[in-house]
Amino acid sequence: MSRRRREEKNDSSDSELEDFKYKYYKELRDGRLRVRVSEKIFRCPYCDDKRRKEYDYKEIHRHASRIGSDSKSVSTSHHDRAGKLLNWEINTLVRRENQHNLPQELLLHWRSSVNMGRVHHHYPPWKTPEEGEIVDATLSIPSKSSPSTTTTVELSKCKAKEEQYVWPWMAVVANLPVECKDGRRVGEGGRKLRVEWISKGYNPVKVHSLWSYQGHSGYAIVAFNKDWDGFKNAMTFEKAFEMENHGRRDWDARWRRDDKLYAWIAREKDYDSKGVVGDYLHKNGDLKSLSDIETEDKRKCMKLVSNLAHELELKNRKCEEIKREISRTEIFMSNVMRQKEDMIEEYNEEIKKMQKDASDQLEKIFIDHEKSKSHLEARRQRLELVEKELKEREALNTSEKKRLDHEKKMNERAILEQKKADEKMLNLAENQKRQKEKLHEQIIELEKKLDAKQALELEIERMKGAIQVMKHMSEDGDMEVKRKMESIEEDLKDKQEDLEQMEELNQALVVKHRQVNDELQEARKELINGLKNSRAFIGVKRMGELDHKPFLKAAKRKYTGEAVGVKATELCSLWDDYLRDPSWHPFKVIPVGEDHKEIIDEEDEKLKSLRDEFGNEVYDAMTTALLEMNEYNPSGRYPLPELWNSKDGRRASLKEGVSLILKHWKTYKRKKSEVRHYFF
Repeated sequence: MSRRRREEKNDSSDSELEDFKYKYYKELRDGRLRVRVSEKIFRCPYCDDKRRKEYDYKEIHRHASRIGSDSKSVSTSHHDRAGKLLNWEINTLVRRENQHNLPQELLLHWRSSVNMGRVHHHYPPWKTPEEGEIVDATLSIPSKSSPSTTTTVELSKCKAKEEQYVWPWMAVVANLPVECKDGRRVGEGGRKLRVEWISKGYNPVKVHSLWSYQGHSGYAIVAFNKDWDGFKNAMTFEKAFEMENHGRRDWDARWRRDDKLYAWIAREKDYDSKGVVGDYLHKNGDLKSLSDIETEDKRKCMKLVSNLAHELELKNRKCEEIKREISRTEIFMSNVMRQKEDMIEEYNEEIKKMQKDASDQLEKIFIDHEKSKSHLEARRQRLELVEKELKEREALNTSEKKRLDHEKKMNERAILEQKKADEKMLNLAENQKRQKEKLHEQIIELEKKLDAKQALELEIERMKGAIQVMKHMSEDGDMEVKRKMESIEEDLKDKQEDLEQMEELNQALVVKHRQVNDELQEARKELINGLKNSRAFIGVKRMGELDHKPFLKAAKRKYTGEAVGVKATELCSLWDDYLRDPSWHPFKVIPVGEDHKEIIDEEDEKLKSLRDEFGNEVYDAMTTALLEMNEYNPSGRYPLPELWNSKDGRRASLKEGVSLILKHWKTYKRKKSEVRHYFF
């Protein structure tokens, strides 16, 4: 009876305890009771104000654990009944800080698992259903409808239910195309697939095709990086195939397979499978849950921090030892430096004394040396002057002798050459003079013969008329008239014979005149070639050439700076092209007495625009060039050289050119005779 009463009492106590748990759980969940005051300070909401004090995390955790373990009955205070919930509240609040440190890959994996139906709840396995915060162990969540029912899962059981992956992260690719050759199954390697998946952003490390004794197995293992980025890429890789209905479930449903690739992340099922896939995964990876990997990372991090802290402590100790050693060394060095300064001061005083004695002695020696040096320097300069004078005289005598010998030889050669040139020029001038006189005589003789020919022709015509008259008169039978007519006919025959002889002589004289004229033209050309660079008033002018100076003046009026010369050249070149253009003929013909004469057409459009734009000076230069071109070379339209008398502004005669050359020759001959007289 008492036993039964105790059992009923215990049942009642447990039921009441569950009601309190649910009540305080709601208060903590809704924030009506606060445990956390600041980032590092906690307070127990169930202690009275007298007992309430501030705790850190370890102290509040210890306080909650102690109260929770002592609360065994319903009659205990609120503080006792809420001890365990307070313990849970603190764990929950503290682990909230780690929520942001959890890798996003875990969330992606959880979401993909929910979408695929692997899990039936809508919160991650590492989060509480009410608070959604990260915890290490699952809680007993009280229910109002069934207060006596609690679900308590230990940490080991929770970990056992976590999905395990092959680590380092790997994915299985199935249904690779293979074919049979020579009794073996062959297929492509994984390099092409790796390049393709890298371009899609999956970033696999390598793609390893699996082979068996029969050849290519049709499977491949895709390896990713070991970090969380590799896990994210693997999850994205699996999700892409699942969205195309080519994931693990589609591969297991054999009736839905096609010839495309299937892929999924390697998990426990693949790791424990029999065959080449399981063998490769056993050989190259291990099964680990996400919490195991995270715990391992934390352990490594803590170990690294511990090692670094230990190393830092050793370094600090060593640093302190070095500081003490430095302090001792500084004291020792200060003593040494003080001794050194004393020694240096004594040494400097001794050196100063020695330097003073040495400087006095050196000054005395230097004064004596300077006196000797100045004496020797003066003597050396006198000797150098004498030597230099002697060398200059010797060199002058040698060079003067060589120069005189050379000038003598060159003079002799020049005299000889000049003599030959003078003789040649004199002969040429005399020949030209003789030919000209002879030509003049021939012209006079030709004119006389032409007059005689004309008189003879008139006489013949007169006699022909007389013969015609005589013929009419002879018709009357007058014998005397017939005799006169016969006499006139005989005279006419004689006159005609004389006329024929004169015609032959005239033709010979014309041919001779042409030959002499050609020779004179050749002589004129030679004079032009010889007087091209002459600065005398008899020189050579290019007839039809455009004068550049007026264009330069016009350009200076319109432009400034460096553009003047360029624009003047461009303008002169343009109008020179117009001048040489055969299609442009700015002339008009006007009657002058019985003859006709060509003059410049002042109404020509180009010439009018030239005068309006650049003035009369440029216009006059252009019209002068046009007239000269039209006179000397109208068909060729290019400038011709001509012997020119610049003093009178006319064409120079051959006689004027020869006279100028003879004048120059006589002057040069007189200078040569003076030079010869000077040297000899």
